[in-house]
Amino acid sequence: MSSSLEAKIVVLGAQNVGKTSLVMRYCKGSFNPAQITSTVGASFLTKRVVDNDSDTVVRLQIWDTAGQERFRSISRLYYRGANACILCYSITDAQSFTDMGEWLMELRRNLPSDVVLHVVGTKADIVARDPSLRQVPFERCIAYVAENLAPGLGSTPPPTATPNNGQSYLSSGGIEPRSPSSKRSSGFWGQEVGWDACHEISAESGEGVEEVFRVVARKLVEQNRKMQQALLQATATPNTPGFESGMDGGYFDASNGRGSFRIGRDRRSWLFPPGFSPAVTIDRAASTQEQQDQLAESRQKQRQSSCC
Repeated sequence: MSSSLEAKIVVLGAQNVGKTSLVMRYCKGSFNPAQITSTVGASFLTKRVVDNDSDTVVRLQIWDTAGQERFRSISRLYYRGANACILCYSITDAQSFTDMGEWLMELRRNLPSDVVLHVVGTKADIVARDPSLRQVPFERCIAYVAENLAPGLGSTPPPTATPNNGQSYLSSGGIEPRSPSSKRSSGFWGQEVGWDACHEISAESGEGVEEVFRVVARKLVEQNRKMQQALLQATATPNTPGFESGMDGGYFDASNGRGSFRIGRDRRSWLFPPGFSPAVTIDRAASTQEQQDQLAESRQKQRQSSCC
């Protein structure tokens, strides 16, 4: 039986880099710049995607935030609690690439350490038509990930890192591109960061757009799997901090910045408000009477929370 989970993805970046076009292309399959206006605060769309490796249905809640400086304080309210972030810049605008440093600081202040983060260069179709308009080489994006997101890796990308051997994604005659493969990992914020965290896409043609969200969804599923395993191990271990105290102060406590966490056979959701004390449902029989009592108590708390 397939499982499912929900996750919040926030799309950040400077004004006019194409964040809304990216989201609309992915969720609606359309590109109509004449009908796109600057985002005020934030807007969001949802899309379901299936991770074939795990047979998991992932419901992505994608938040498109405003890039204008005057809306910066408002945008912070929307991307807190996100499980993944897509940081955008335009490959035709060097300043938008430089501005990513400010967004990165925002992320570190407001998001948990295990957030899934990808860097996306937009408007690859423009460079495909006129290569002289490129202001940000793809190698620079990879170096940025190595130096800022994964310090200690070094800034030299592997030979497979540059798309199409240095050419634009769109110069390959319509073949669906793949993100750079990764043979390295790092300890950035306690998670693995590979070269597959760097992308160049075109919202106009759709090149590379599906791949970005496919890789993000795959990482979210894997992250959720590891968290589930840790939770199962915690419930099977007597006197585990957090579990014995009603999940207060433990690894899955809301104070870790993720909000709360719930596991079930058919659904796993991370989209709960901060401060909510999570109810834990394990899809297997408890091995001891004590564990059965704890599970019953957790379910009772869940019912009380849902009705208040």
